[in-house]
Amino acid sequence: MVVLITGVNGFIGRNISTLLINSGHRIIGLDIHDSSQIEGIDQYYSESILNKQILDNLACKADVIIHLAAITAHSEIINKKYETLEINFNGTRNVLNAFKASKRAKKFIYASTGKVYGEIDELPVNEESITKPLNILGKSKLITEQLIDFYSDDKKNYVIFRIFQVYGPGQLTNFLIPTILSQLRLDKRAAQIITLGDINAKRDYVFIEDIATAFKSVICNDIQNGIQIFNLSSGDALSAKDIIEVFERLFDLKIEIDINQELFRRDEELVEYGSNLKARDILGWQPKFSIEQGLKRIIKNS
Repeated sequence: MVVLITGVNGFIGRNISTLLINSGHRIIGLDIHDSSQIEGIDQYYSESILNKQILDNLACKADVIIHLAAITAHSEIINKKYETLEINFNGTRNVLNAFKASKRAKKFIYASTGKVYGEIDELPVNEESITKPLNILGKSKLITEQLIDFYSDDKKNYVIFRIFQVYGPGQLTNFLIPTILSQLRLDKRAAQIITLGDINAKRDYVFIEDIATAFKSVICNDIQNGIQIFNLSSGDALSAKDIIEVFERLFDLKIEIDINQELFRRDEELVEYGSNLKARDILGWQPKFSIEQGLKRIIKNS
């Protein structure tokens, strides 16, 4: 199949593209960067999703559209609140219009976030849980999910993935695990001191290869037309302290943590994790990588 991916040079986009290319699919990539970072990509276009014309032209060539382009980094979202909404909402509307007009494209897959749940009443959250987002990312993504629901019909597939805390090789250092690694020396046996924020807040970590496999499963399987929402989650929660203990055990390290209160996120719940039963039942998907396996893979590829 021919798959159009917006935000193709991002962390998730690179991994999905590589998996699909290795599986025999052709990738048309769209991203704001000047050149593609993906080996074997069929076509690449340096352009914004705010450009309606380019989206209309590319959607006509694709069987599937995977929409990843968005502002997602926490610090960038805080500093660019209205630009976040502009990209996440208006950009998605442009992609949806192009998808709707395309006679060829039959599947639209959107990368949302577990942050749409926000204020959590019961754990684990599932796709029927109430959505009461607390932060800008969750709010902008939920608004966009509602836009997709507005556009959806029974003639095509509209799939929303609520992705929880993804991690893996090549991730930017403004996420927890790369932040930890950037401060560690794995060959040092003496005690090391690293600086982190809230080490007790618990999140649901999913390895990037598992995330990419979920996107592939939608492309390769028949799904009922209309809109479907799936959590991409591990079903478990780990704190930064838990992950540090895994690093210590795996690599024979002694790590001390200096707590920086300025790094705490006041707009998130203390514990967040999701159920993946719906994805298991309908897509046959479940994460295969444990946190230990994921961390080993990161070190191997660094």
